[in-house]
Amino acid sequence: MKQIVKRAVCLVLAAVLLGCAWGCTPQSEDTGKDVDMSALLDAMVEADKTLPELTIVTSGGGGELAEKDFTYLSALDYKLVDEYFYACAKAGTAEEIAVVKLKDAGDAAAMMDSLHQHVEARQGTFREYDPAQVPLTENAVVTREGRYVALIVCEKNGLVQNVFRDYFKES
Repeated sequence: MKQIVKRAVCLVLAAVLLGCAWGCTPQSEDTGKDVDMSALLDAMVEADKTLPELTIVTSGGGGELAEKDFTYLSALDYKLVDEYFYACAKAGTAEEIAVVKLKDAGDAAAMMDSLHQHVEARQGTFREYDPAQVPLTENAVVTREGRYVALIVCEKNGLVQNVFRDYFKES
């Protein structure tokens, strides 16, 4: 009889521990509002009239090319990305605007860290080759809304950031 009671107590304790462990695991955040990435790109670029001509890369076609292009912007595992766009100055100056839509908002902090590393690398390059561009990179904005993370490097970064934020406001 004692054996049965001991086994029953052990099973109950194991179930309680399993329940506690499950309750402590991080739950993924709500994916939040979904926005049209193409319209967001157009609105963000249009917000700063001082932007030079831009080269635009998107994940639109998907596949290996989209993944390869993404590696220039970020070292984050591309499997975590739902879609993205990246616009940079054709002339090789510092201006760039990017938005990455992640599959899970829980990966946003890692994406933000990766974009900060991208900006630091660009600062190093500009210090060597075009020091006049360094102030733009020093004022870079990396921000997020839910599972969307934005990088904004331009003269009117505040205006562009406001457009980004406004896209996620409830109407």
